[in-house]
Amino acid sequence: EYSEEHQDSEVYGKEDQLEAHHVNLGEEELEKERNSLKNIVGTKWLSEDEIIAQAMVFFLAGYETTASTLSFCLFELAVNPVIQDRLFQEIQQAKLLDPTLSYQTIQNLHYLDAVLSEALRKYPPALVIGREFNGEQKYEIPEMANNFSLKKGDCVQFPIYAIHHQPEFYPEPDRFLPDRFLPENRDKLTPYTYLPFGQGPRNCVGLRFAYQEIKLLLGGMLPKFKFTPTLDTPKVLK
Repeated sequence: EYSEEHQDSEVYGKEDQLEAHHVNLGEEELEKERNSLKNIVGTKWLSEDEIIAQAMVFFLAGYETTASTLSFCLFELAVNPVIQDRLFQEIQQAKLLDPTLSYQTIQNLHYLDAVLSEALRKYPPALVIGREFNGEQKYEIPEMANNFSLKKGDCVQFPIYAIHHQPEFYPEPDRFLPDRFLPENRDKLTPYTYLPFGQGPRNCVGLRFAYQEIKLLLGGMLPKFKFTPTLDTPKVLK
């Protein structure tokens, strides 16, 4: 039974008492958890600025990037009808076995994955990403001339768009060639030259969700619609 003090607490509101592990915690455990929360900057409540900041991230990182990538995919499919037909055939074959296009089925559509990967290569949502070096000791970069090293506080920028369009890594970089990303060709890719979601432990947390979302959208639209360019459709996007 919770005291009135706990019910009015900023840490444990009435709703919290009915959630998950709070229900079965004893008084001593609750006190320990309250004390541990005192060391956290701020409270569980968001300020208006924090709410706005989170909403902006949801829209820009979650919705805008997904919508843009889908638009780029559909543009390339419209101007490359052979690729669109090949993808259509793969999806149709999959739907014969699994009309709902479940998660497992979508994951096994290799050409769909290749089409999306090539769209993200050609049109990466983030053109540049930056990282700050926080190591206590200098980090030597032997590949660079003049004994270049990083020290704490230095910032490094990775020009994703430029890397994705280097002929050294992607021959004919301005052509839309999904075959680059088929299973039999992926071993030809140079590591860390494909960065639509970044790489390493701080890559985009929404990577898997974004891939699955766009695949489901394409899987739902292509069996029902054929995408074609109009007289106003540019041959090359600027």
